Amino acid sequence: MIFFVKFYSTFGSNFKPKTKFMKRILLSIVLFTSVYLSAQTVIVEEKFEDKNEPITFEYLPNSKKFVVYKGFGITMTLSYITTNALSFDVDGKKTTLFENEKLVSPTFSVTENTYKAYDATKFMQANYKFFQDKNVFPVNHDVLEDLNSNFFGRFDYYHVLNNVTNRWPNDFFNASFNDVYDFGFTNQKQKEKIDFEKDDIYLETIEIKSKLRKRIKIDKPDLALLKGDAYAKADLKTSFSAKLNGNENFDIITKSVSADFQTSILYKTTYDFEGKKVKELPLILKLSDKFFVTSDNYGGPKDFNTTPANPSYPFAIVRVTLGTMSVNHYFIDRTTEDIYVYGIYSEKAPKEINGGVYPRGFYVFKFDKNGTKLWESVNKIDGKDFFEKINTTSRLQVNLLEYNKNLSFSVSVNDFTEFSYSTTVDKSTGSISKINFIEYNNNTSNLKSKAFVNNSYVSDEFKNKVFSQMTFVAMILNPNVMSYLKSVSKEGKKLYYESVISDQGIWLVQTDNKENYKILLFKD
Repeated sequence: MIFFVKFYSTFGSNFKPKTKFMKRILLSIVLFTSVYLSAQTVIVEEKFEDKNEPITFEYLPNSKKFVVYKGFGITMTLSYITTNALSFDVDGKKTTLFENEKLVSPTFSVTENTYKAYDATKFMQANYKFFQDKNVFPVNHDVLEDLNSNFFGRFDYYHVLNNVTNRWPNDFFNASFNDVYDFGFTNQKQKEKIDFEKDDIYLETIEIKSKLRKRIKIDKPDLALLKGDAYAKADLKTSFSAKLNGNENFDIITKSVSADFQTSILYKTTYDFEGKKVKELPLILKLSDKFFVTSDNYGGPKDFNTTPANPSYPFAIVRVTLGTMSVNHYFIDRTTEDIYVYGIYSEKAPKEINGGVYPRGFYVFKFDKNGTKLWESVNKIDGKDFFEKINTTSRLQVNLLEYNKNLSFSVSVNDFTEFSYSTTVDKSTGSISKINFIEYNNNTSNLKSKAFVNNSYVSDEFKNKVFSQMTFVAMILNPNVMSYLKSVSKEGKKLYYESVISDQGIWLVQTDNKENYKILLFKD
């Protein structure tokens, strides 16, 4: 577009192209410009304001909206006070969700009709607030303190359910609440530490409006289907995760891997809110001449073991152990209720779950809502020799995300080298396309103690720009993202980028973390 303006102004406003060749040049420039501009929408572009700067964001897939939370940092802490929240649709239409509040960690429910936050007006022992239909329901801190919602995991800002056990300052709340209840699990002693093999499991429910608490013993999944001589050995104990299905019911997820690592079963057991089983659905995955291995796919918790620095080795070593729950992950199509299970395979069986092994490729299995397998897509990842040198699968960050009516599979590595691999998976057939690698480096000096966008990955191709690994995946998926990033000036302040891959396209967040931020939406 700049070229066209300069070319036109050189000849003046009365210039008229006299040859077909020149007309074609101008037409090509205009068409290229219109395609480039139509491929992206500036959703919002704003300056930071004192005590009202952007502090985090959240993507809402049901509403198809992007939420920006604003507020200010609390001195000498890693926390922020949230005062305002804005949502933006795919056309950039802005809606004010709340303003002039003092909250910490506002988080939307799985229904996206309710959100929960700490009341920061009493920060030392903050109570909770639930917001729903312009109504506010305060809940005292003690009521939810021992609820233990960790088994429900937590949705991150690009809406992947992370089965994690610890929350950090300003993390979103666990995905344990809907429009009626907040939930948790405890053992027979009403303690949060549950030994799945030995303890009874109780569902804890708190009604948001009345604060009424109920405790219900549930019929836990059959341990004989998960542990024994027929199954792979694991360092981590047998466990489970849970997922709310709106206001209707919830699932408990358990998984098994056969001793030969060629069969994996994901058990999806549905319960009502009285703790009664509604449905048991086994999803059976089998591989021939290949073997199921774990990866950092957010399907299960991670156990961290740190070896302190010592005179012989002056760096701390962090080892990550994954269990059977990390052999795969899944998501459910919100429209069709089809279920997609995905993970990594190797061509040699490990000795145990999380054992050292070289990954070779990925798989996606599609099931209908009744558990009937519709297709399987098993694909080798090749083209880069260094992928074959990795034998610690916990360093493989694996995602399967909805993108433009299909699926985006990606694996990102932060090991002796950093790279991302991505491909598009057809929802109807499982066939793959748009396969590509992109390499980069991890420079942790770019990390901040707290920031709106906080990441560390860089590339020589993009001077003065810092990315997340997911943004490199976005560059692979949509060339317009790459073109835009190359068009942004390399001069001036350092810019930080984060991406959310969604069915509407790629939401790109750009900020210098000091004065300005901008959100764009890229569509194919």
